[in-house]
Amino acid sequence: MSVVRVLCAAAAAVLCALSAGAQPLCRFTVKVGIDRHSVDSLGGEERVREHIRSMFREVDRAFNYRRDFRAVYHFDVDWDAFYIYDGVSLDEVFKPHPDHDYLVVMDGYKSDSREVGGGWYGGDIQAVYHSRTHNDRFNSPFEKNAVDGIIHEFGHSRGMPDIYAMQVDAAKNPVSGTACHGVRCIMNYPYGERHWSRYAVNMIDLAADKRIEIDSLVAAMCPRHIRITLRDAEGKPVRNARIRLYPVGWYSYAVSPEPVAERSTGRRGRCVLPGDIYGRCEEFGLRYPNLLVEAESDGRKAYGWLPLYEVQNARFDGLDSYDLDLRLRDDGPSVPSAFDIERHSKH
Repeated sequence: MSVVRVLCAAAAAVLCALSAGAQPLCRFTVKVGIDRHSVDSLGGEERVREHIRSMFREVDRAFNYRRDFRAVYHFDVDWDAFYIYDGVSLDEVFKPHPDHDYLVVMDGYKSDSREVGGGWYGGDIQAVYHSRTHNDRFNSPFEKNAVDGIIHEFGHSRGMPDIYAMQVDAAKNPVSGTACHGVRCIMNYPYGERHWSRYAVNMIDLAADKRIEIDSLVAAMCPRHIRITLRDAEGKPVRNARIRLYPVGWYSYAVSPEPVAERSTGRRGRCVLPGDIYGRCEEFGLRYPNLLVEAESDGRKAYGWLPLYEVQNARFDGLDSYDLDLRLRDDGPSVPSAFDIERHSKH
């Protein structure tokens, strides 16, 4: 038996041992295709097969090594269906694969002008297009960051939206001038990362072994209400304050200067909003993935964020409402704290 087969058998044994405990096994079949130029540049078909085996060991490890999820995950490459193709890689992405859960199309060149960016293709397609972004030279789709990207894409396959799509750049926030960086997670900044956020764990557990569509899953997981409570510097409720919600578009990294909703606080310093205040749309399920909250009273302001990765956890916690508590300060507007993705990426 070859060394590669021994390693694959050992990996399968580990997965079986894990699933023999309290956790069920979620197994998904994968069909893989790679363009001929990449195969030639990597040293031939057998070398490519070794790379693919190694890559999917990393995918399985990322889902299983900390036992974050209720199930053990195994993405099983069907080697009888593995193929090498010529032509435009994007054309391969849209080819049906009825005998497999997922299709992975790999391209180390992306040299045709008809090619577009890679990533996850959901809906009825259920495919990962794994390609480089420049066409000046070959770049292996199996280098470390590329494999981290594949892990991220399989996070999409199991129900997780992009957390980075909910971020805001301070320079693109005309309301408060503050940034929202998201939380540490493979679905935010995947490179060198092996941490799944609590939201990611919740969504992936929800999807379990089902064939899912991210947009439908996200649209269904808002709590019934969002409650915003405003207090002054001494902790007393502030009544009759104006609450404004400014939307953040998916992947825009920007806050719109036009609010989508305005309310006033009651005698307890609170206003109650519907949990799906984000609105609906066909493309993403919910129209907005994040909202900037501005509370104003007597010229003083406080700010907070309502990103889906925080708000929807309330539903998973069995709560009817998500609560956001804001505090007016005497020395200027509040600045919401946020995870700094740039600082994290340096460590």
